[in-house]
Amino acid sequence: MFDQHSDASNGHGTRPVDIYIVGTGICPGLHLTREAEAVLRSSKQVLYVDKSFGISEFLGQYCADLVDLHRDAYVEGENRLDAYRKMASIVIDAALSNPPVTFALYGHPLVYSLPPFLVLAASEVLGLRVRVLPGISSLDTLFVDLKFDPCTQGVQMYEATDLLLRKRPIQADVPCFIWQIGTVESRLFSTKGSAPSRFEKIKEYLLNFYPKSHKMFAVYSSSMPLVPSSITEFTLDAIEDVAAKLHQGVTVYIPPIEVRPAVDQSILEEMDDSLHLIKLTVETR
Repeated sequence: MFDQHSDASNGHGTRPVDIYIVGTGICPGLHLTREAEAVLRSSKQVLYVDKSFGISEFLGQYCADLVDLHRDAYVEGENRLDAYRKMASIVIDAALSNPPVTFALYGHPLVYSLPPFLVLAASEVLGLRVRVLPGISSLDTLFVDLKFDPCTQGVQMYEATDLLLRKRPIQADVPCFIWQIGTVESRLFSTKGSAPSRFEKIKEYLLNFYPKSHKMFAVYSSSMPLVPSSITEFTLDAIEDVAAKLHQGVTVYIPPIEVRPAVDQSILEEMDDSLHLIKLTVETR
């Protein structure tokens, strides 16, 4: 039976868990795992970063003591890194005072989220036991919204600002996801919408790899059961025209411009060869 209060992983015996880090999923009412539900019920306090509709009432079913870290940490116009440090500090203080606590984050807790890594680093120094549980991420819902199989042609993913900052190369024949395009070129927190001019630099950079008429898709996965996901199609040269659609929750999907042809003919010929399979395998018991 699952013990909510201890963990015997890594061969170190049973030790108390001070902090659980869990993902609430993209649609929390439906995506929360049973494993996450168990630790929420066992926690003395739940500290959460999630703006989903009705999230406080939903989490309140599992734990009465809730702390809205999004409300307490973010300040308009200030550096998001300061907010992340404040979140981590509040979680650590709570764990030191009255463990176990749960740090609950929208989606998957370790996907495009710095605060959990700050908590992990601080916990290692302080000797706190942390257990991270997986959640459904926006990448998972993107695959569903786009009917996309990453196995077919592979996939590459970049955070929008990092793409520009490091001039990362893009393979135009591989499907590409651009994350957090709605906050490109700034790490200051803001609830304001983006001006069309915000996307001029990233358009200029993407034009190094794609033709201006290349179709792209802005995808926002639904966080409510009865509301469909939003997919906006546009061309690269018209990215400024859809600025209002490129908010902070949107990921841009760029389809490949072509399918790369097979080069290694010997592998292509041997893939369906039963004699070649014999060379590659051994009998197992």
